[in-house]
Amino acid sequence: RGGETVRWTYADLGREARRVGRALVARGVEPGETVALVMANRPEVLAALFGAAMAGAVVAPLSTFSPTPELDHLLRTCGASVVLAQERMLGRRFGDDVRALQRDLPALRHVAVLGEGSWDELLAAGDATGGDGDAALAARATAIDPDDPALVIFSSGTTSAPKGILHGHRSPTLQFWLQADLWGRHAGTRMYTPLPIFWTAGLNTAVGSTLAAGGCWVAQEAFDAGEALALLERERVTEPYTLPHQTAALAEHPAWASTDLSAVRCAYGKGAYARHPSVSPDPGWIMPVGYGLSETCSFVSGYASTESREQVKVGAGHLLPGTRLRVVDPDTGRTLGVDEAGELAVAGATLMHGYLGRPAAACFDADGFFRTGDAGHVDRDGIVHYTGRRTEMIKTGGANVSPAELEGALRACPPVKLSRIVGVPDERLDQVVVACIVCRDGESATEAEVRAFLRERVAAYKVPKRVLFFADGEVPMTASDTKVRDDALIALVQQRLGEPTLTTT
Repeated sequence: RGGETVRWTYADLGREARRVGRALVARGVEPGETVALVMANRPEVLAALFGAAMAGAVVAPLSTFSPTPELDHLLRTCGASVVLAQERMLGRRFGDDVRALQRDLPALRHVAVLGEGSWDELLAAGDATGGDGDAALAARATAIDPDDPALVIFSSGTTSAPKGILHGHRSPTLQFWLQADLWGRHAGTRMYTPLPIFWTAGLNTAVGSTLAAGGCWVAQEAFDAGEALALLERERVTEPYTLPHQTAALAEHPAWASTDLSAVRCAYGKGAYARHPSVSPDPGWIMPVGYGLSETCSFVSGYASTESREQVKVGAGHLLPGTRLRVVDPDTGRTLGVDEAGELAVAGATLMHGYLGRPAAACFDADGFFRTGDAGHVDRDGIVHYTGRRTEMIKTGGANVSPAELEGALRACPPVKLSRIVGVPDERLDQVVVACIVCRDGESATEAEVRAFLRERVAAYKVPKRVLFFADGEVPMTASDTKVRDDALIALVQQRLGEPTLTTT
């Protein structure tokens, strides 16, 4: 943080989490009240998360990417009574932002900012309670039921305002344990990630499962490729967990080839880490493959890191323990059989309590299943197959085409760095399939080459009618740079398709 290396043991984390928990109890936070966190990847954010949970509060990690108007929406939606924030990050002053909103948020009665006196005052209030504070916190923690409300995760909000997804204590805890097993983590794991904890991928798949296995979390507040490479080398990271655009930034950095990554064992296939000259990956480890969503606090099904390379090419694995799934007719709700395609509906141990501000009847069907809006089927071996968002299916010439299927196939196309498949209106076909491609640095492709590549892998009617090439950074992304803004991209596509000629580079 700020160029400083901070190291905590598990004992340190436990001590600091209890300090936060005692402080919240001393400040009058009651079980079921919401404590919002506006912090990046740093030890204190975990102390705040676990401390608030021990106090019986509902923890709401909020996006540090959110501009002030969206931050206002998040705070109103979760009804935060307390905000724990860090002072600044990348030019943002979170304490100032939250305090500016506080006067119009009647439920928000206390703001404590790490890096300011208010944080020290908060902890001092808890420390002053001494043994009585410890006993009060222990009583709170003991009284918690696994199904009590515990966590709010907000959806990405790429097409609408972010939705607040409420989970009980069981959901993240069970996902921690299950995913530690899926990823093959253990006490010797040293896992680096810049993924923040306000995403289930950061909270559960990266951090929580590493801690559940007794491993070490190597955190970075904000992704910087040069600093990340220095961390990977210095901290002897065994498992880097990065998003594709972050991995590409590392591999394109001038220091990439000279960085010592010899401690890395969890690298797979022909990916950048596996190709690094100093890496000798564990041949018995593969990148787990699965299907999940924020409403189930991450994984629904998956293949473990010990599965065969051939098997993981088939679907998204078997259901995780405690999870139930139905494939239903999206129009009638009728439960479908083996190999019948429909909408995936889920229930089970890690399913959300619901969306904040919405009645249960608007979230679940009569049997308590959540209709995901995802299309797929289950085969005769019990393997779950996800074929894309049902609402994103492209209807062309009377047939459905899944963008996810084509984007998955294009991941194996060597020149392709990023692909996004969209449908644009067409008078004759209803929609035409268009592939939007960003090529890797120094590589190129033509429209004919991309179409020929896909023609060998998918049915002919699924092959895009057009392939458009975009420069790196030209595809519109969300503020977090993790998801494509489809509405803006489609507008660009329609503009390009209206031009007499198309450039392929």
